[in-house]
Amino acid sequence: MTQRLLVPGALMALTAAFALGRSAPAASSSPTADVAAAEAAAFTEADANGDGKLTPEESASYGALLRQKLDALRFARLDANGDGALTQDELNAGHPGACGGFPPPPPF
Repeated sequence: MTQRLLVPGALMALTAAFALGRSAPAASSSPTADVAAAEAAAFTEADANGDGKLTPEESASYGALLRQKLDALRFARLDANGDGALTQDELNAGHPGACGGFPPPPPF
């Protein structure tokens, strides 16, 4: 059951990293710091007019941006050898929680 959920999740993370047009960000030793950095980056990217506030339209894109950034971080944390691909061993080592130390992304 868990393996069936991990593989699609890993593929989504990889897809998100490529969709962003960037390589997956390197995960630091602190998941809390990584999440805070992802939130700040998503906010800045969503704030299209740069006024430091999110309009309803900008807020709608914030959730998707944050999910992409957290998925990319999760993938980077699971990719122990940094080769840009996940092996079954890397996925299995990502337990407990299978999120590489990160909380699950917020629901939409």
